[in-house]
Amino acid sequence: MSDLRFSFPACVIAGKGEITPDDVGLMRHHMWPDGITSRYQASMALALHDCCTTHCPEWTAYLVEAIAEFVVWRDSADGDVTGETAGWLLEKVASAGAVHSPAGLEIILHVLDIARNVPGFLSAAALNQLRLALLPEPRGAYARRRLDSRGVTKADLAYLWRILRSAVDRGSIRLARAEQLILGQIDMLADEAENHSGWRDVMLLTEIASRSDDIRATEWLLLDEDIPVTEHAAA
Repeated sequence: MSDLRFSFPACVIAGKGEITPDDVGLMRHHMWPDGITSRYQASMALALHDCCTTHCPEWTAYLVEAIAEFVVWRDSADGDVTGETAGWLLEKVASAGAVHSPAGLEIILHVLDIARNVPGFLSAAALNQLRLALLPEPRGAYARRRLDSRGVTKADLAYLWRILRSAVDRGSIRLARAEQLILGQIDMLADEAENHSGWRDVMLLTEIASRSDDIRATEWLLLDEDIPVTEHAAA
């Protein structure tokens, strides 16, 4: 972010540390009349979000929609998100595997919602946020919004199925190996006595997917210091 220079009106907004609905209108008119069309513009929008402590709902909604649209339809082709684009997005919104802001997490989830195809490591990164939330010292934006539970809750299941719904095909589930790895780690971390009953269904489908010949090939994602990765995913 050190090479970014805020232009008007972003420089004024950054100085006051607050984004209002009027600010959103000004930025859309002066800075992004055609939406966010480059990585530089996307990086500037994310940097502005990070340096302001107060954000109106209109800004967060615009940021999520504009960045996701850029990732899926402008930086990638025809809705198929490339590994290189997905890696760039994770570099911008996460560190050491943990997505650091609610807006960053929602951007990833919206990309998963609207894209035709995404690399397995991007959905695994989203799943990994629940794993991080279940650690003895929870980390990341998802951990901060969860109920204080050591098990997989109903809300956690809704989050997981939002990520995995594209993997479900006519009653079967197709999981990348990284996705299977994370779900298994979640199961080990979660307190079985506190798990919602629907978690058993997820693990049953995961077991079925692990035996299927239709498992999608994927690269490993750098999820945390304790999980090995391939050279490509770590780059």
